[in-house]
Amino acid sequence: MEHKTIVIKKLVLDVLKPLDPSIIDMAAEIAGLSGVDSVSITSIEIDRNTESVKVLVEGNDIRLEKVKTAIERLGGVIHSIDEVVSAKRTTEKRK
Repeated sequence: MEHKTIVIKKLVLDVLKPLDPSIIDMAAEIAGLSGVDSVSITSIEIDRNTESVKVLVEGNDIRLEKVKTAIERLGGVIHSIDEVVSAKRTTEKRK
């Protein structure tokens, strides 16, 4: 018997973060999460103390809550979820 679950394959987030840590450090933190294959962060605007960035996360089973926790741990906040790609994953159920 097959069991289908929905997984997130791609997220694009609008994030406001402090200038420190750098986008390199933030990308490394998110990339270290299970289910994440790659992270790309683009700086959109820099103010005196903050930076607005677009965060692209790709993987085979991205957990939004884990990504959110990693961003918040680094002092950032998600302003919006701008894009999501999800897919069905089929697994065999054992009898």
